[in-house]
Amino acid sequence: MSDAADFVARFSAYWRAPTLDGLDAVLAPDARLVAPLTPTAHSLAEGKRTFASLLELMPDLGAEVHSWGATEDGVLIEFTLSGTVAGAPISWGAVDRFVIGADGLATERVSYFDTGAILASVARQPRTWPGFLRSRLRR
Repeated sequence: MSDAADFVARFSAYWRAPTLDGLDAVLAPDARLVAPLTPTAHSLAEGKRTFASLLELMPDLGAEVHSWGATEDGVLIEFTLSGTVAGAPISWGAVDRFVIGADGLATERVSYFDTGAILASVARQPRTWPGFLRSRLRR
């Protein structure tokens, strides 16, 4: 199995039951993580803090991988994230670009997605505002 295919398998397995500690299976300790609506994280520890805020807002968050392709230094993965916000279902498509290090862990992840679905869902659910605002203030 190629390095990219192995990485995608671990990424997919992670998203079947995401946990903070599960990130260790895909991200290097010094990973740089870039995504809309979140601060850029410059380490796995920072990424875990950001992800904890996301799981607080959407505790049942999960993802389904649709396709992927190897790149010169890593992999691109197309997937759909879904969960609930204050009891209302939400889903959005994303593409993540990963740079994979020699140890098979990602040293960089840049996520691309339209933030509209998330912001609209939060806006329609006043119960989510405190958690969403807390996650913004942590920036």
